[in-house]
Amino acid sequence: MAHVSLSWFLRSRVMSALILLGALAASVGVAFLAVTEAPDGDRDLRAYKAAAPCPSAPTGPAECRWQQPFTVSSIHLTSKRGELDRTILADARGARWETAFTSNKPVLRLLSEGDRVTGTLWRGRLVEVAAEGESQRTDAAPADMRARLLIAALIAIPPCLVAAAACAWRLARRAAPTRGMVAAFGLAVALAFGGLFCPLVLAGSGEERFWPVAVAWVPMAAIMTIAARAYVLHERDTAPEPAP
Repeated sequence: MAHVSLSWFLRSRVMSALILLGALAASVGVAFLAVTEAPDGDRDLRAYKAAAPCPSAPTGPAECRWQQPFTVSSIHLTSKRGELDRTILADARGARWETAFTSNKPVLRLLSEGDRVTGTLWRGRLVEVAAEGESQRTDAAPADMRARLLIAALIAIPPCLVAAAACAWRLARRAAPTRGMVAAFGLAVALAFGGLFCPLVLAGSGEERFWPVAVAWVPMAAIMTIAARAYVLHERDTAPEPAP
């Protein structure tokens, strides 16, 4: 069924042209973001580390850090992939702060409703909580975006370029798509799904790192490419010879 579906996309010249344009646009867009944003992708993180303590409680978003006590109002822990653990913290005035965490360690797993924590505010966001001598950053804390952008480029650009090549190959021929075209397009789809899977598998710590994802993605991409090539050769060898 998957083979038929992929072949259907390539049998349509209009669909092939649309996929070609979309794949090229996506490749250029991701590459542009990686080139322009990645070199300075840690600017917010550097600003947070360099921020001085506030001399008094800020009345709005401020570049300085301010610490104040909070009471844990509720906790929602989840084991579902793609969902974040969440808490609601209440300050002394009764205002509720909903916070999210990429993991439950080291602080969140120690908390219960009614516990007191110390929160750090920066630019109007609750970016860090501390309790029992441990500190943990929330999902609102500044992050090093360089790894995220490089990972996006790694898992998005190769499948887009392979899909664009398969569609360009198809449009250059007036005949029906060949097994090689279908295999190349299928490889692009497999690379896209496999690329999304690699960061999820390696995200247990909640920290995004480029090299572990690359180490997992490159062998996977090589195996998929070899499999696609073997499929084409096998189909070519087993295809019936044309009648004389």
